Amino acid sequence: MRRHYSLHFKHEVIRKALEIKDYSLVARKYRISSLTIYRWLREYKEGKYKAQ
Repeated sequence: MRRHYSLHFKHEVIRKALEIKDYSLVARKYRISSLTIYRWLREYKEGKYKAQ
């Protein structure tokens, strides 16, 4: 079963990942996969999570 995360949560994780540059540490802190963080960062850079 897939988990769904709010846009606010994704922004928080992305901001933290970009700030400290240690994705595995951020993944452990928020209890999500580091692969999820990589995907969210890629999507963020592509413009998917821009404020509407």
